[in-house]
Amino acid sequence: MGKSFEVDGDLKVERGEKGYGCLRLDNVFADGQGVEIPYIIYNGLGDGPTLYMQVAQHGSEIQGLDAIRRIFSMLDLSELNGTLIYCLPNPLAFREHSRATMFDFRPGGMNRVWPGDPNGSLTERIAYLIWNKLILKSDYVLDFHTGSRYAPVWVFYEDYGVSPNVSRAIFEKSERMAKMFGSPILYKEVEEYGGGRTCRGACVDYGIPSIVAELGGASYFDESIIEMTVRGIKNILIDLGMIPGEIVLPDRQYVLKWIIDSRKNSVFASVGGIFIPKVKLGDVVDRGDYLGFIYSPRTFNVLDEITSISVGYVFWVRENPVVNVGNRLIQIPEILEVLNNN
Repeated sequence: MGKSFEVDGDLKVERGEKGYGCLRLDNVFADGQGVEIPYIIYNGLGDGPTLYMQVAQHGSEIQGLDAIRRIFSMLDLSELNGTLIYCLPNPLAFREHSRATMFDFRPGGMNRVWPGDPNGSLTERIAYLIWNKLILKSDYVLDFHTGSRYAPVWVFYEDYGVSPNVSRAIFEKSERMAKMFGSPILYKEVEEYGGGRTCRGACVDYGIPSIVAELGGASYFDESIIEMTVRGIKNILIDLGMIPGEIVLPDRQYVLKWIIDSRKNSVFASVGGIFIPKVKLGDVVDRGDYLGFIYSPRTFNVLDEITSISVGYVFWVRENPVVNVGNRLIQIPEILEVLNNN
């Protein structure tokens, strides 16, 4: 049978029960008020792993929130093996609907300070509290972000060998989670992620398999994206043996190569004008393939015809047709592998 799950100094949840808690930092503001970081624990009856999920490290990136709500609403604790944790890690940015707050001093906000610092900035102290009270009690971590509305849903994970002293087993478990999420794109990080420590990166360094789901879509409540995210979480839970059910994957998934300098896999405007793309998201192109053209709004003459500089997957296409010289038009990452699931 499952064991009780305890968050030191705040909450104890017995097997087959759920609990709602808040991590607290007291007396942090000039008026003496503190900060509360809300979380939920669902502790199943049976033995199993602990999966930690969070939304809105960047407070405006709430795309995964309703999918997690639906997952918790459909869970049967009598059939749950292990423990499921949800946390809203950056309540200050969340309430302001901002990517970061005045307390987020580093570019990238909260997602550059992990595993936090008990004597650092307010954001670093919040991260440190979550890390030690919740994440270190977890076996797997799923971190939700919101990508561009003009880009597809994708899952980000780290290739083996990027971080030193991280075993192949951790990479394989992270890659397995990425595949099970069921997005059409798995974006494999093949170079060390710069700009500080992300939550995902810190987890992997510590030996906790972790992925980031970047959710696109036309709105925060795009039903197709919510349904895909619910399906993805369920797939992971089923694959980890936490709930019964059948895993559902798309017929095909593309593993793309993530590199630090995205200029190397992008096409840019050589002249200003109006850009008309002739490819769409998800197209696979070869070197030299026709991608579109730029014409003059003064004469309507075609000023440049755009061709692909590489073989790859059309990951991003500029939506605003008005371009100046040097603007990015299309991003085409290299395809590392095609996964056929049918």
